[in-house]
Formats: sequence, C-alpha cells, structure tokens
Amino acid sequence: MKNILFVIVAFLSLSVNAQDMQKYLTDTRLLIKEGKNGEALERCIWFHHHALEKEKEMTGVRLSFALSDWKKLGEQYPPALDSLKQIRDQKTKRLLNGEKSTSLFQDVSGINRTLDESDKTIELFKTIQATQPKFAKLCWLFVKDKLFQAKSYDIINEYIGNPVREFSVIKERYELNIKMREKISVGKEHLKAYHENSFVEKSMELIEFAVAMNDSKTAKEIKKMALNVIDDYRLKNALTSK
Repeated sequence: MKNILFVIVAFLSLSVNAQDMQKYLTDTRLLIKEGKNGEALERCIWFHHHALEKEKEMTGVRLSFALSDWKKLGEQYPPALDSLKQIRDQKTKRLLNGEKSTSLFQDVSGINRTLDESDKTIELFKTIQATQPKFAKLCWLFVKDKLFQAKSYDIINEYIGNPVREFSVIKERYELNIKMREKISVGKEHLKAYHENSFVEKSMELIEFAVAMNDSKTAKEIKKMALNVIDDYRLKNALTSK
C-alpha cells in the first residue's frame, strides 16, 4: 500500500508542473467535500512535500490553509490524520538527531499548531535549547508566539532583547498589513478586524511580559505607544490594578 501511494504521489509531482497551486488546493478541498478521501490524502501529501518547488510564495499557505484542509480530511478519514502525525514525528526526529534546519522546525511548529499540540513545539524547542543553543536562537522566531501564549517568560527573556524594540516590530507588521489590505477588494473589513485584534493581543502579551519581569516602566511605555496606534479597551484596562 505504501509503495502504491508513493508511486501515485510521484506521478502527481510530474503532472502538476504548470498547475496553479491555489487551484490545486481548491480542487483538493472539493475532493474532501465529496468524500474522495484517498485521492485527497495523496494530494495533501504531495502539496506538503512539493508546493514550494513550484511556487515559493506558498510558504504561508502551505503551513496554514493547506494543513487545516488536511486536518479536516483527518476528521472524516483517520488515515489522513495518522499520515500528518507521522510526517510531524519524522521531522521532529530529524531535528532531535541534530539536523539544523529552520524550515524543518517551522514545519513541525505548523503541524503542531494545526493539531492543537503546540506544547510539543515548546518541548522540542527546550530540547534544542539545551543541546544546540546556537540553533535555538534561529528557531526562536518560529516558537515565539507559542512561548508568549504559554507565558514561558523565563525562556522569552533569554531571546527577546528589548521589549520596546519588539513592539516596534509588531507595529511595523501591523502597518505593513494595512498597506497590503489596501490592495485587495474583498474581505477588507474582516481583515481589518483580524489585524487590529492581532496587534492588540501581541501588545498585551508584551505588556504582561514586562510586568512579569518587574519592569513597570517598559510596560507603561508599550501601553502608551500601543494606544497611539489603536484605542482599544483592552489596552486601556492594562495595568489598571498595578
């Protein structure tokens, strides 16, 4: 069965050379909806392994929408979920065996996030931190959000540097999202709400981190700067009991 699956996936790799990757995903979703589970799984596997060879810009989609589709398939077809976990475990093992690849770490992180198992990403990072400290610095970018969500402040403190500078990065990303949003014609309001909420949440995480580090001055500074960008009740209420 595994050999047959490999042959089919290899064939797909040859036959999709000129195919638009977005259409490929749309067609895969249709197969999932129609219950053509085996064929849909073959396409999920192919996309994960080969999409970037065809279109580098699919990096984000590959680790978000494509994995969400795969998870949805797994909910109705357990072998698909088993396959996704197997790929995750294989890539995790490669990292634990000393392979220093940030793209590999990013893949593992993305799959764990999709499976609601980001705690596994944090545990993997802790192991890399202990055994490969230089490589851990490179992986920090891809585990940062998970560490904030887990309030792992001691680990964050080793890598974040100046929280005010980190806020500047968050602000710049928010401003970039505004510019990108101006170029689209559909879903602007939805994206606006999403980007604003993301900015506020990440600003709040920095404020809470500064408080945990007993740095009330920095916490107040970040709060003030964030409110200058978005007048949000969560930011207004931050530090009120401090």
